Amino acid sequence: MKPSSGVAKWLLWGVLTLFGLAGITALPSAAQVPPEKEAGWQSDVSGLRHFTGLRCPDVIGPFYRIKVIEGDATSLAGCIYTGRDGMTAVLRQHLQETGRREALKFSRNYKAAGFEPVKLSGASATGISFRTRNWTATALYETLWYFSGNNADFTLWLSYTLPSQEGEIGPTIAAFTQALTQQN
Repeated sequence: MKPSSGVAKWLLWGVLTLFGLAGITALPSAAQVPPEKEAGWQSDVSGLRHFTGLRCPDVIGPFYRIKVIEGDATSLAGCIYTGRDGMTAVLRQHLQETGRREALKFSRNYKAAGFEPVKLSGASATGISFRTRNWTATALYETLWYFSGNNADFTLWLSYTLPSQEGEIGPTIAAFTQALTQQN
């Protein structure tokens, strides 16, 4: 028994839809443009590069890039990385000579939200740190560092728990600082 042409078309459409082929057309539509490219990101040898010059490698130390961020008024672009045990890092590029202002804005906003500023030791002591969770066995801290470059400023935001991740902060800062020295 031969299926009618209507049933055959319906079956073919179902298979194509199942495999995601039904929406393929000869000309790419705007919906098929990856969001990274639309936000100014291009593939680079070891990761992604933003048209402003920020390079976001796929891997920095023990961190893996999981997302890129569009720019705004003073933050040109950025990348989000994840590390061991939920440690998170956000690297942002800013207009030249605005990094200090971004760090002050970070501090004011966290204080206004009721987070407790803390003075830490080691590598964390060089950044602006807040305790953002203290009701569990390990307290969550967020620290922001800012760096001035030749053509832009940069901030690095890090979320980590203490005391369990204390030994990872110094190597993390060193890895991201090394990545920043390779920026254009």
